[in-house]
Amino acid sequence: MKLIKAGSALLGAELKEEKNVSILISDDGNIKEIFHSNVPSLPSDVEVIDLGGKCVLPGLVDCHAHLALDARIPGHLLMMDDSETKQTIRAIKSASDDLKKGITGLRSLGDRYYIDVELRDMERKGDLDLPWMQVAGIGMKGLHGHGYVGKGFSGCEEFRRQARENLFHHTDWLKIFITAGQPPVKGDHVPWFISREEVRTVVSEAKALGVKTSCHCIGGTGLRYCAEEGIDVLDHCYWATEEDIDLIIKHGTTVCFTPGVFMDEERLPMCPPDHAEKVHRTRDEVVRRLSKLVEAKPAFVVGSDAYHGLLWHDLVFMTKLGMSPVDALKGVTVNAARLMGENVGVLEEGRIADIIATDKNPLDDFSTLSSPSFVMHRGKKIVF
Repeated sequence: MKLIKAGSALLGAELKEEKNVSILISDDGNIKEIFHSNVPSLPSDVEVIDLGGKCVLPGLVDCHAHLALDARIPGHLLMMDDSETKQTIRAIKSASDDLKKGITGLRSLGDRYYIDVELRDMERKGDLDLPWMQVAGIGMKGLHGHGYVGKGFSGCEEFRRQARENLFHHTDWLKIFITAGQPPVKGDHVPWFISREEVRTVVSEAKALGVKTSCHCIGGTGLRYCAEEGIDVLDHCYWATEEDIDLIIKHGTTVCFTPGVFMDEERLPMCPPDHAEKVHRTRDEVVRRLSKLVEAKPAFVVGSDAYHGLLWHDLVFMTKLGMSPVDALKGVTVNAARLMGENVGVLEEGRIADIIATDKNPLDDFSTLSSPSFVMHRGKKIVF
């Protein structure tokens, strides 16, 4: 067993800070007991990990990742046609970098060659020290549509066949791309590239096996199709109108916010110049619309969209959109675990010991998450 001693901890589903906390980890990697001050006498073979004045909290979960896509690299959007070997090497590095930064779990929403499935299974077997993963396999887009990591299909039977192929590989999610990636420069019309019937087909195949669905969608008619046909998670929602927001709330659809794609200036030099220009032209309106969506309080999680190791940036931007720091942090801990059905995300007895430590309480300054001093994954101390 292991005993973690820390100056403070963010405990329970409300991430309430408590001082002088010790956490006992069982040999099977679960949290056995939490002590709030005095620690009783323990067996002599218990390994004591004294973190001094550090703050411990649940490991983070990036709810929107792509393993072989790395937004830290110039020209990354055009690298999805690289060889399987190159993409695999990039994927392993990306996931490893995530773990170093305290991202102990992630939701991968489309990769080529079933790289995500292979890495998920290798991590589960203990062959690689990577975050635990839920994966979507091959992302599905319209033959003429957006989606750098997706493959193009046309017609219900083509979507059905790929959905079933993904399910044959035991994916945890099915992922579709229904709209363009960026808002229109003029007006509200958002093109959509998948029909209602094609959306319904994918949802039906997923529900038959109890698998969830996620959709790249910025708003408009495509969003309506997704909400009404039962897509579980809408990713991005940059251009959601008030009508769109009403649909999200009415159908109880979860939103995966990825604000850094538009709000993080550091990302733009890694993108083509025309992409950066469109971001600059539409950013203010995107921020206004996302702020309205935050205000409506949908069920939500937060993701980086392949900005590996830098998920904390998105927490900062969520607060700029009007969300409280504790709610933003829930988006990558408590809410993420609930959405994905994983026994993590909360420091309480019986949970898997995914635990990180930072120099100070991240609710006071999210930048402290940029360099966690301690990472524990499934009860195992990760050393890099």
